[in-house]
Amino acid sequence: MARTAKYFGLVPAGGAGRRFGSDFPKQYALLGATTVLERSVQALLADPRLEKVFVVLAQGDMRGAALFEGNSKVTCLPVAGEERANTVLNALNHLLNNFIVNETDWILVHDAARPGLNSVALATLIDQASEHVAGGLLAMPVVDTLKKGNVAEEGEVVAQHTVPRSQLWTAQTPQMFRAQALSLAISECLFKGVQLTDDASAIETMGIGPLIVPGHVENMKITVADDLRVVAKLLDLNGECSQ
Repeated sequence: MARTAKYFGLVPAGGAGRRFGSDFPKQYALLGATTVLERSVQALLADPRLEKVFVVLAQGDMRGAALFEGNSKVTCLPVAGEERANTVLNALNHLLNNFIVNETDWILVHDAARPGLNSVALATLIDQASEHVAGGLLAMPVVDTLKKGNVAEEGEVVAQHTVPRSQLWTAQTPQMFRAQALSLAISECLFKGVQLTDDASAIETMGIGPLIVPGHVENMKITVADDLRVVAKLLDLNGECSQ
């Protein structure tokens, strides 16, 4: 009898957060009394179907490891790579090669700097993506008017034309895929030199479109310092944030 697929979270947290403009990576900024990373992990653990969350850290990152010390639902893996795709692949290979996860288990890859994920969106993603051959991801439909810009003389950027937005979505996380399928897809892309901006883009190169599940505005990614204040307001933390 085939083993029932399990669900695991994977949070790449080895990035330096250069655009954040702080002395430390953005995942360690505070929202209230809790780090962004802790909130992102806790958001995944809100669904009881997740067996465990693996937080992927840079080697020697004791700060991240200390945050989850004693938490049996979180395991830190010091195998982060040079880029995000390398980090995810390193973690997947470690988990598969050591038989910690099965080839057909579902992996929910979630950004370390997305602390606003709510339990309803997470549950909907798991419910719907589990029934889809390629898995799925949270995403938001583009609502702003999009312009194709062109750099003119003296560095000015001028609008060249308007880009139709009717079929455009802004990708969020988690992005949920079978462990072996995601590992093979990322490996193939890296071998071919394909630039990957998220995990779904690797799956897409296999010719299988993952399911899009509507996300929500609170699930925005923190990239620059101002984003931290926006997220604090969205989460009704009364602006309690610290870089």
